[in-house]
Amino acid sequence: MKEDMILAEREGLIGTISINNPAKNNAISKEMFDKIDDTLREMEEEEIRVVIIKGSGNCKFFSSGFDIGTFSDHIPPPDETLEETGEKYEKEHYKLTLRTIENIGMPVIAMINGHCIGAGADISAACDFRYAASGLKIGLPPVKINIIYNEEGIGRIIRTVGLARAKELFFLGNYISSEEAYAMGFINKILPREELEEFTMGIARSLTEAAPLALRGMKKIFSSFIEQQMLSKERVEDATRLIVEAMRSEDLVEAVEAFMQKRKPVYKGR
Repeated sequence: MKEDMILAEREGLIGTISINNPAKNNAISKEMFDKIDDTLREMEEEEIRVVIIKGSGNCKFFSSGFDIGTFSDHIPPPDETLEETGEKYEKEHYKLTLRTIENIGMPVIAMINGHCIGAGADISAACDFRYAASGLKIGLPPVKINIIYNEEGIGRIIRTVGLARAKELFFLGNYISSEEAYAMGFINKILPREELEEFTMGIARSLTEAAPLALRGMKKIFSSFIEQQMLSKERVEDATRLIVEAMRSEDLVEAVEAFMQKRKPVYKGR
């Protein structure tokens, strides 16, 4: 990973993390997830009180999602047991990073200044607030590339928009506008693109003036409620089995090849 793919800045008590991979529409690799996680923890140690996550200014995407070009690295080998795969997935970079966003002791704001797809939408859902520019596309299209989304990500979207809307987003895999996302509760507020940064910084400054102990304590309580809604260990194992079956399928190979060849995949259900 190039050092400048995740950029970190500080303005007073406000930290900013920018996803900066414009050559791939700000797609995020596992190394980039690691860097986001490390940066958040460093900012907490530096007593930053609020963090903004955004797409780099020279890209039309907040993030286009997980870097599909590296997806073959995540397919479990045939001789790996389900237990081994489950342990590995529990330590997956994106899972750990999104948990950090949800649980870290300071508010995290998603400033959605570009199209927000897949893992980009999941990162946004993990944040405490989501402010978006008008006229953007937001979507969760894993079903179109034969991916069963992880159970924590599905739960995150259910908590954000409700069960019926979450099913619609995941089952259809279609893009919706930022205006539609606002109507279903995914977005807190929509602004003209030229006003988004100033508004988001204004919210961040207001948060820096709040009592940090109170904010940290309330975020911890909110996180405790979220933990109560997690699947049991047995249900997580069931979800992992389904995910692994899809990742070892012929259809996933077809999905990756079709993506790389820029054509429509032909699925056979096996």
